[in-house]
Amino acid sequence: MANQMQRREVPPWRQMILKSKDPFQEIARRTGLDFSSEQVFAVQACLNNSILAETANKNPDSLRLALLNSAAVGISINPAEKLAYLVPRDGQVILDISYRGLIKIAADIGAIKWAKAELVYAQDRFVSRGPGQAPLHEYDPFDDDRGEFRGAYCLAKLPDSSMLVEFMKAADIWKVRDMSLLYARKKKGPWVDWQDEMIKKTVIKRAAKTWPHSGGRLAEAIQILNDQGEGLPAIEGESAPVAPPNPDNASEQTRKTVSMLVERAAASKMWAAAEQYVTDRFEHPDDRAYAIRAIRAAKSQHAQAEEIPPEDIPPPVDDIPPPEGDSE
Repeated sequence: MANQMQRREVPPWRQMILKSKDPFQEIARRTGLDFSSEQVFAVQACLNNSILAETANKNPDSLRLALLNSAAVGISINPAEKLAYLVPRDGQVILDISYRGLIKIAADIGAIKWAKAELVYAQDRFVSRGPGQAPLHEYDPFDDDRGEFRGAYCLAKLPDSSMLVEFMKAADIWKVRDMSLLYARKKKGPWVDWQDEMIKKTVIKRAAKTWPHSGGRLAEAIQILNDQGEGLPAIEGESAPVAPPNPDNASEQTRKTVSMLVERAAASKMWAAAEQYVTDRFEHPDDRAYAIRAIRAAKSQHAQAEEIPPEDIPPPVDDIPPPEGDSE
């Protein structure tokens, strides 16, 4: 009787982590992420953050999607590595990929050997040497008052050992910040709490567009961040989106096509392949958004329909130490 009571009291977020195992492992076949380790990190995150746990209990599907996103881009939520985090935001659990995480993905897929982003202030000595050579940048790293913020740059070493520099003025960075939904609506969120990190992430996202072989997992990671309302880098020659995609505006033909794809994915359990297919096929943002939403919803419904044996529900984990270091 005591064991039955304990099983009934298992919170939704614990059950959702376990339910994510099979689709996580399916997606992670191409990225190599280990579910058993990531499961521990997810449990640890929820145990150490009551707001995260509460959000995951109210919206467990968002927790599941965040975990599947980490599998898709191959980035760990290990708090010691500071590459990505499970974060509660606007009633959802999201996968927040740090600027370090973006650099690691780019290096893993061979787009670059390494990269770093730096902020430039008025009192720094800064001389640009063009896009193919590291700039002259001298400053006192221990000075808390380096003057007005002027901009940022990302320096990357490419696979052929050449250098590539991307510069971004402060005005362009603030335009990206102002496109962040959370910042625009409430003047809160990562652009307030972790401004320097967001600036570095923004210039890295822009620089990635110039790196060779920067598609695949890196493009997917950047898309995940943009879909979560971080703002899109305003690149010369590209117009900023006026409004986010509206899946409800998808064409009737798209809906019919997606319906057939969902049936095939359900029969073959190839959800990741189906999502990649619609991402590549549908050019219109509304159609693509509808297709991805439909596939993810069907995938979630099929997983929830599978009963979990009581003995498979993990017992409470109360002896995991808190993460080392501050999160970004």
